[in-house]
Amino acid sequence: MVRYYSDDGVFDGPVQKVWRLIEAHGERLAEIHPNVVSHKGIPQADGSTRLDVVTRMPDGTKVGHTWRILFRPPYSQIIEILDGPLKGSWMTITYVPEGNRTRAVTVSEYRVQGVTDESTLQKMAQEYFDGAYDEDARFLKML
Repeated sequence: MVRYYSDDGVFDGPVQKVWRLIEAHGERLAEIHPNVVSHKGIPQADGSTRLDVVTRMPDGTKVGHTWRILFRPPYSQIIEILDGPLKGSWMTITYVPEGNRTRAVTVSEYRVQGVTDESTLQKMAQEYFDGAYDEDARFLKML
């Protein structure tokens, strides 16, 4: 496990527009993040959403994941990875308005099953979050 923190992600748009991006993940997740093969959201009694996701790994194999997401529009989301290769990971992403821009502050514990080397985990976390941010920023321009 490696702890990850970043406040470097600044989206070009006000928080309301960024939240439209977050909402678009419900229907357009595979369009926003091309490594997603399929997904299904299931609302839970506690107000969270269970998300069953299948992703394509770098080697082309497909892997299933189960996430629990709690939305606090328009300022934050909390994601826990319940099953899959990132099981035990969690992240909070807070969206801080800065006029016509929005800063994304991410705090997480990042785990990858079978990987224990902290420097490798740190690199994997950075690549994961950088890639997700880049894909989100690209899609945000279309909203």
